[in-house]
Amino acid sequence: MVVVYNSDERFAGIFATSVLSLFENNKDAEEITVYLIENGVSEESKAKFQQIARSYGRTIITLPMPDLEKLAGVEVVIPGYNRMATCGRLFIASLLPQEVERAIYVDSDTIFVDSVSELWDFDLSGCPIAMANGAMGPWYRSILGIPKDGIYFNSGLLLIDVKRWREERVEDSFLSFLKSQDGYVAFPDEGVLNAVFDGKIKMLPLRYNVISLVYAFSYKELMRIKGPQNFYSGEEMEKAGKHPVMVHFTHNFYLPVRPWMKGCSHPYAKQFLMYRDMTPWKDEPLWEDNRSLVSKAYTFYSHCAPKPLMVWTSRMINVYLTPMMHKVKQYRHRKHASGGGTTPN
Repeated sequence: MVVVYNSDERFAGIFATSVLSLFENNKDAEEITVYLIENGVSEESKAKFQQIARSYGRTIITLPMPDLEKLAGVEVVIPGYNRMATCGRLFIASLLPQEVERAIYVDSDTIFVDSVSELWDFDLSGCPIAMANGAMGPWYRSILGIPKDGIYFNSGLLLIDVKRWREERVEDSFLSFLKSQDGYVAFPDEGVLNAVFDGKIKMLPLRYNVISLVYAFSYKELMRIKGPQNFYSGEEMEKAGKHPVMVHFTHNFYLPVRPWMKGCSHPYAKQFLMYRDMTPWKDEPLWEDNRSLVSKAYTFYSHCAPKPLMVWTSRMINVYLTPMMHKVKQYRHRKHASGGGTTPN
C-alpha cells in the first residue's frame, strides 16, 4: 500500500499525528510505504518521522516539492493558501517510483480511525481518480470554467490510478489549466483536479473523507447552506459521521478551531490529541486562535442567532457572496496579467 502526503515545517506535527493514526489503525496491512512531498521540513522533523515509522515497522520516504510556478511558467495565485504546501499531489505521477501504479493521497489535517484496506481495493471503474463529494454548490464549479451541473469534489483524500496518470500525461493538463487561468486558482490543487478530471471522477463513500461540515450541521441545514449537487443521502451522511474511516478537520465558520488549536470543539478533537500524544510533538503547545475579528464575530453570530436566520445568512454568503468575490478577484488578476491593471490584492 502506498500513501502520499504533503507537508511543510509548520504542519510537521500535524502530519506526524495523521501518519501515526494511519499506522495505528492499519497494523494488519502487510506493507505501508508513505511518501511525504515536503516543502522546507527540517532535518530534525524528518528524523522524528523516521522514529514513528520504525516503531511500526513502516517506511516514510521524503520527496522535494516541485516548483509549481517554474513548471507552469506563470505566477500562481491561490488566495488564502500556501500553494507550495498544497500542490505537491499534482505531481504524484512523476515523483513516485515507476513501479508504483496506485496510490492513496491524504491531507495532513486528518486522522484515520479505521482500516483503509477496502479503500485500497476500491474499484475505480476505469476512472483515473476517486474523491468524495465536497459539499459545495454549483457556482464553485463555474469559477473553474466547468459546467455548473456537476459535483464539486474534495481533494483531502484521493485514490489515484498512477499508471494512467503517467500514460495520459495528466501533469501537462494540470499545467495547461493553470496557464489557461493566468495562474489564478480560487481553490488550490482541488480546483485543478475538479477542472481537469471533470466527468472522470469516481465518487468515494463519504466515510473515507468526513469533512467538518458533517459534524457542524444537520443534513437539511447542510443542503440549504451549501447547496451541493448529487450529495450523499441523509442516512449516508449520518452513518459516515458515526463510523468514519478518515476524519478531515476542514475549516468552516461553525467549527473553525481545529484540534491542534486552543478551544477546539470538534467531536474528534480528543482522538486527534490522543494520537498526537503518541508522537514526538506531544509536548508542543497548542496553537492560538489567530483568526481575524470578523471571522470570530461571524462564528459567534452563527452560534447565537436563531437557526433559521443563521442558515439563511450562511446560504447567502456561501452560495452567492463568496463565489462572486472569487469571480471579482479572478477578473482583477487576469486584467493585471494582461497588463491592463494594477497588482491585485
